[in-house]
Amino acid sequence: MKKATLFAALVLSTAAFSQNLKISEIHISSGTGSMRGQDGTLSDFAKLAPNSAILGMDLSQLKPYNDIYNGFGLNSGSNSTSLQLGLQCAKMPKFTFRVGITHVSNFGLLSAHGGFTETARYDTLTSSQTGQQTFIDTSYSKSYHMNYSDQQIRLDGAMIFRMFPEKRWSLHAGLGASIGMSYRASTSIELWESSYNSTGNYGYGTGTTESFKNKNSLGAALYIPLGVDFCIGKKREFWMPFHLYAETRPSLNINSINGIGTSFSAGMSSAVGLRVKL
Repeated sequence: MKKATLFAALVLSTAAFSQNLKISEIHISSGTGSMRGQDGTLSDFAKLAPNSAILGMDLSQLKPYNDIYNGFGLNSGSNSTSLQLGLQCAKMPKFTFRVGITHVSNFGLLSAHGGFTETARYDTLTSSQTGQQTFIDTSYSKSYHMNYSDQQIRLDGAMIFRMFPEKRWSLHAGLGASIGMSYRASTSIELWESSYNSTGNYGYGTGTTESFKNKNSLGAALYIPLGVDFCIGKKREFWMPFHLYAETRPSLNINSINGIGTSFSAGMSSAVGLRVKL
């Protein structure tokens, strides 16, 4: 995987020199994203955490369920920070090529959740005056939450076309791709137990958490940057090179988990940034 990343960097560098590119901009941006993560199983996490004491317990009575927290089924998230250069090509003056490094923090790339609840009659209270009975039920619940996450360093590049670049407000669109390796890949496993009765009083609540390191793997994305750009200054020369911009990026995400496999998922991310013209 490292050789593939190095090869991609070499290809981009060679292309830059061959096309007579010059550095015209500096970009700094930060963003968030969401995508459909994989629904894992107990056997998947047994591969990622073979020494887990929780997975060594009998969890057969806990029913798996999907952790989808919105209507689009996007249950994995990310944060990103980018530092990129804007390159201008003499043969393609209407396009800007952004090339740089992006750091991505992913969570929920693979997740598994399950649980069960039992309810039983705990006590019956009888009024001495009316004879009316009040039933008190006790509920016992047990649940597990398992999650695989990682951080990635990616080589990131995009071809950008700007509309109304001479105006204070402008629009841009393009096509981008990123590829890189993960680091700090890890698996977290949680087991929770609690007991409460129908009066709302908790009997007890306990939790156990485990964390395991995993081998690094590949991450990549293809995306379409769609954005709006604002020039900070139009009269004062000092502020004229500075631009603020915001982007939305529909994307196809590719993530590999060592020992599990590679997943492809659609997603959506957004970013805000500072663009400085040189």
